[in-house]
Amino acid sequence: MDEPAGSGRDRILAAAEELFAERGYARTSTARLATAAGVPQGLIFYHFGTKEGLLLALIRERSTRTLADLVPATVPPDAHAAVAELWRRLARHLGEQTPMHRIVFRESEHHPELQDRAREIHDSIVTAVSAYLARMTGEARPAPRHQAAARMLVATSSAASVTPGAPPLAAKVVADLLLNGLG
Repeated sequence: MDEPAGSGRDRILAAAEELFAERGYARTSTARLATAAGVPQGLIFYHFGTKEGLLLALIRERSTRTLADLVPATVPPDAHAAVAELWRRLARHLGEQTPMHRIVFRESEHHPELQDRAREIHDSIVTAVSAYLARMTGEARPAPRHQAAARMLVATSSAASVTPGAPPLAAKVVADLLLNGLG
């Protein structure tokens, strides 16, 4: 019989992502996880210590996207183009309803470590976006208005993941609004 692709640890993480998103953490047994991953149940405990350790490792390892995917490395000279590209990236990466979004929203109430990790990720994204907006306006450091704009962009783009089917905001409209506010 062929061995499933990937290491046992990777297969466990993939199975956990799928099953926790579909069924929830509490309703997914380690026996079901092991079967879905094609590994002995003890391997879950070997790699992650506990089922909660598996959940936290999943969030830590699978929820991080490189900031390069979210925030362009260079700022286009045209401010409208700069904001529009930033918005498209944020909406694409933060606005999609992924299994990780479902897991974080469903489980963070019961796992404070998950709330902390989600807050860290959010803060790092806001910091990167506010730095991009500052560079766009020719400033060396983000001012409070850059930070406020960054928080609004991140929150608005993230909200799309919990409101599937809502009409998307046009990049040009977002750019016009943001640039008017930044002055």
